[in-house]
Amino acid sequence: MKIRKVMKKENKTIIFLASFVLLLSLNLYLNAVLARDEIIPGFSKSDSIYADETVNYHFSNNIHLSISSNIFINLDIDYESRIENKQIHIFINNSNHIYLNITSKENLGNFGVLKALQDPNKGNIQYQNRYNCIMLVMANVSIENMIIRSSKGSQYGFSLDRQYSIGVYEPSSESWEILDTSEQLNVSNSEVYLETSLSLLNANTEYYITYFEVTNIFDNWVWVSFFVILFSVLVAAVIMISKSDYMQYLRMRTVSIEKGAHRLSLEDVLENKNRDKIIELILNEPGIHFNELLRRTGLAAGNLVWHLDILETYKIIGKKRVGKFIAYFPYYQKNPISNLDLKLSKSKLTLEILEMIEKEPGLWNNLITKKLKVDHKTIYYHINKLKDLNLIRFQKDGRKKKFFPNLDSEYFNEKKNKQE
Repeated sequence: MKIRKVMKKENKTIIFLASFVLLLSLNLYLNAVLARDEIIPGFSKSDSIYADETVNYHFSNNIHLSISSNIFINLDIDYESRIENKQIHIFINNSNHIYLNITSKENLGNFGVLKALQDPNKGNIQYQNRYNCIMLVMANVSIENMIIRSSKGSQYGFSLDRQYSIGVYEPSSESWEILDTSEQLNVSNSEVYLETSLSLLNANTEYYITYFEVTNIFDNWVWVSFFVILFSVLVAAVIMISKSDYMQYLRMRTVSIEKGAHRLSLEDVLENKNRDKIIELILNEPGIHFNELLRRTGLAAGNLVWHLDILETYKIIGKKRVGKFIAYFPYYQKNPISNLDLKLSKSKLTLEILEMIEKEPGLWNNLITKKLKVDHKTIYYHINKLKDLNLIRFQKDGRKKKFFPNLDSEYFNEKKNKQE
């Protein structure tokens, strides 16, 4: 009897231990394969991450930070509230538990780093910091290996047709160090990732990390020259229009708009101060490219992409690829360099004279002057403008030069198509 009782007791102990091991193994397995999602209504978070656990933090302003580690981590995260549309995944491999601090700000100056650091370059390669987010990483113990991975998507401030490298700055050094950064294709979701690895990060040492856009200086020189020529052509071809005139034109026009996911009214679109600034830059410099808009507006890349998408959707601006660059123009229904509706809308008198000639073919200068009661020199100016736009033609009748509408022009063909 005593033997049976001992055996039963041992069996219970074995079952308990087996169950405990099974639950522990299951917990470790779940931590390894299932990620924990944390929705943070703000920009800061203190947390603990267990060994073999992945945690996805979703902050305000479309900021996503994921951390995976083989060891236990006590973690403090803090983002500057002006940062938006960023995504990063950090993989840590270490022997010791870590207390880790991650702080992100728009620039080094906001960290109190007063040292002026130039963007690095190597030979013909220049690295430009346009990411508008610098991450400070510091731990209480040395970190053996840290992998940083980001989705290379326009929604996170990247351009798919550009190359990027991660740079790291340590205050004891004189400049940024550019790390080997690879592009990896995730077959499961067809996304491209930027990835680099940092080894042997010292304890209690500040490491500033950010992305640099890779540019060939020679290519820049070629393209700058190209854009100087392009801009000169555009200036000669486009009649500049004031912002107030353009806004009035947008409000009066009739054009079909597919809003897609957007639910804004035209007034909502035009009254936003960031979009207003973008419109003004594009009106002043038709053909301005994305990187220049990024520099002049001071917006984060992802934010600029969002506003440009809204302006394109509502047909306020248009874009055209020129080589490696995307150039932006005021919206024109057909050719971005010769929209007659826009040109004529800037001058009511020019349009009035054209409509008069269309209704009464064969008019001449003196007759138009009497009808409109405007100085003949002013009429002569607008007549020459219509001739330059190929909207009217001349026909001599004795000493008179009579004006007729050029019905073969694009303007009248479009007008005819709209009436039909």
